[in-house]
Amino acid sequence: MEYKDYYKILGVGKTASADEIKKAYRKLARKHHPDVNPNDKTAESKFKELQEAYDILKDEKKRKEYDELGTNYFNYKNAGAGGGASQGQYYYDYSGGGASGFNYNYNNAGGGEGVNFEDIFSDLFNRSGRKNGPAKGNDLNASLEISVAESVKGAERIINLNGEKIKIKIPAGISNGGKIKLSGKGSSGFNGGANGDLYITISVLNDNIYERKENDIYVNKKIKLTEAVLGAKVEISAIDGKFMLTVPAGTQNGTKFRISKKGATDVSGKKTGDLIVTVFVDIPSDISDKTKKIFSELSKEGI
Repeated sequence: MEYKDYYKILGVGKTASADEIKKAYRKLARKHHPDVNPNDKTAESKFKELQEAYDILKDEKKRKEYDELGTNYFNYKNAGAGGGASQGQYYYDYSGGGASGFNYNYNNAGGGEGVNFEDIFSDLFNRSGRKNGPAKGNDLNASLEISVAESVKGAERIINLNGEKIKIKIPAGISNGGKIKLSGKGSSGFNGGANGDLYITISVLNDNIYERKENDIYVNKKIKLTEAVLGAKVEISAIDGKFMLTVPAGTQNGTKFRISKKGATDVSGKKTGDLIVTVFVDIPSDISDKTKKIFSELSKEGI
């Protein structure tokens, strides 16, 4: 049988104390538990591997045998000497049962010691401090992408959570990295405990029209060459509506105009950013002979 490095699986050194092994197991088991990672086969496999490693290293006698036999340990066990966690098979059942809708069953095909259920459920989920007391379910995390306009004006989205359609209200002004909390939409509680919460992290996606940096909104505007030279009033499409921007004569390509209080107002409603308009002069690629003649005359004047 293939050798498994239980120390590496738990992320500890071979001289790790029993307490260090237990802490490492608890941390990783919480991370990879199937309730936290529903329908994730990789996490399921990792959780089984962690339990197997902990079952050996937490037991002083088994750990000593494992350390002494090295790669021969698994052949020794398979030959019938002792029996241990390596002989067992792990099954995960999401179909129902238990406070969380999750059953953990151990089928010990070859005798020996089975999984320590107290290690799994008391260590991981009984946060109340009582052996069989109620405990809140795990909090879950998700992400949601929204447009710049949605981040400024707010929006509503429908998400599908385990077959349940939930309406999310995105507050006006929410910024990139902001979080929305849905109480009670996390993992189920244990022994009558409350459900965990769902935290949705917002990602604001810039597009080909708007870009958001903190509370400032950036927009680009193309103007004609004559408008840049002679000056003009041009229409700007802001998120809250259109307005006219005065472009002074002689405006250079790439000039930025800052319009105060035309950006995003944060979720507190106390701070409003600005709208920054960058103008780009549209140089015509196809001009008439008459226009060419005019430019030729202008070039003689050094323009």
